[in-house]
Amino acid sequence: MGFMDAGVVHEFRRNGRSALEIGTQVALLDRAGAGAQAVALLEGFADREASEEALLAGVRAAARAVAHAEWLKARYAARLAACARLEYPDYTGVINVAAEEISLSLRISPREAERYVSVGRAIAGAFWATGAALEEATISFDHAWVIVDCLSTVDLGVAIPVEGKALERARDRTPAELRRDIARLLVEFDPEGANDRAAVAAGKRRVGRVRPAADGMARMSLFLRAPDAVSLDTALDAAATAAHAAGDSRTTDQLRADVLAGWAATALSRGTAVTLADGTTVTSAPSTIAVTVPLEVIMRALPGFTPPSSVADTLRGELGGDPDRGVSRAESTHGTTAAGPADGHRIEAPWLEGYGPISPAVALLLAAGGTWQRIVTDTLTGDPLDVGRHRYRAPAGLTTALRIRDHTCVRPGCSVPSGRCDRDHLHEWSDGGVTSLANQAPECSWHHRVKSAGAAAVTVRAPDGSRTWTSRLGRYRRPPERDPRLRDGPPPF
Repeated sequence: MGFMDAGVVHEFRRNGRSALEIGTQVALLDRAGAGAQAVALLEGFADREASEEALLAGVRAAARAVAHAEWLKARYAARLAACARLEYPDYTGVINVAAEEISLSLRISPREAERYVSVGRAIAGAFWATGAALEEATISFDHAWVIVDCLSTVDLGVAIPVEGKALERARDRTPAELRRDIARLLVEFDPEGANDRAAVAAGKRRVGRVRPAADGMARMSLFLRAPDAVSLDTALDAAATAAHAAGDSRTTDQLRADVLAGWAATALSRGTAVTLADGTTVTSAPSTIAVTVPLEVIMRALPGFTPPSSVADTLRGELGGDPDRGVSRAESTHGTTAAGPADGHRIEAPWLEGYGPISPAVALLLAAGGTWQRIVTDTLTGDPLDVGRHRYRAPAGLTTALRIRDHTCVRPGCSVPSGRCDRDHLHEWSDGGVTSLANQAPECSWHHRVKSAGAAAVTVRAPDGSRTWTSRLGRYRRPPERDPRLRDGPPPF
């Protein structure tokens, strides 16, 4: 089932057919699998009136075009991964950096880039039927990934028939439903092997790292053995039920979240008992989390301190006609006479280690103490630390300064917090490099490996805070987290 000739689209555009005829034709193209032509047809009439049926047909057509494009991306990704130039020897053997190049070029995560490589390799080989379905856009890339992820490590004598059964139902299933179908089919086709696969999968259990969300919120993922996940779920429900019985007004979702956070807070302040593989128990030491709070944020909490108007306050004042709040660029005290929007005053955002920027109010609460380590910074000054060559390992002060300056791994797009990164000498210690703030950069373990293997290089930090990461196939700039803040002049965005 291929894509129809683009002449059909041209003919409809030339004749200027009615919205009803367009909708009918789009639906026909959609059912015929001609997603690209249907999308092109709709683009020519984006502002024309159309029925709900035609609009839904346009959504389906666009999805078909995306699926076909994802098939192409996977094919090219697999071919790229086969290039010998992208293989580098290191202490583990050989690492392939094709996914790294894709990740940098498309500005996507390395894990997402690796999915394209994995699917591309699989559909070019034993899982060609999945590739055909993706090419014809009868399944999405997410469906194809589920099939490859679930079956790529399974014996082909079992994987291929399971793939066939899964594809029969994939058109009518969501990716999550398809994953459950495959799990059931694997047990039914190979009950003996299911036990072995479960043991291997259990070895991959993990709790995902914090993923920042908007407005000071975050997400975390769990990958647990099914009985452990069900136990956690049931325990949280039981705690929420008890709270409701006592008259608590929070929702079940809020209570489940608060109970889990409470367990973590207790473990952080008192330590956590961990049962070792031999049955003995050890207890972790109480821990603290760094909160970097600009001095100005703390000053705002002092009695009698009147902070200058923020940029948002100033803009709101101008828009509302409040002369006491709105200050134009021509009237500002920054010394500029250029006309334009209001300047206002920009404070620096506090930073929660392992997460990112947080609101001033939350930062002040955390800075009060407890399990939070307060770090106060002057955002306008700060002398660099340098310990010369008398020691290789960075002292505590230099490590803290590095965490404050570079919040994450310096590879563009990598969000691993600096506190969990390796401290890499940009000018290698073995070649005469010094252990200084200027010569150090945080790199996560994987990107440190990539750099050490010679597959990438990173420049020292530029005066504006930017860096350049050079891979085998390109140069990528990591911009500063914010524009430089000056003592005089308007606050930049």
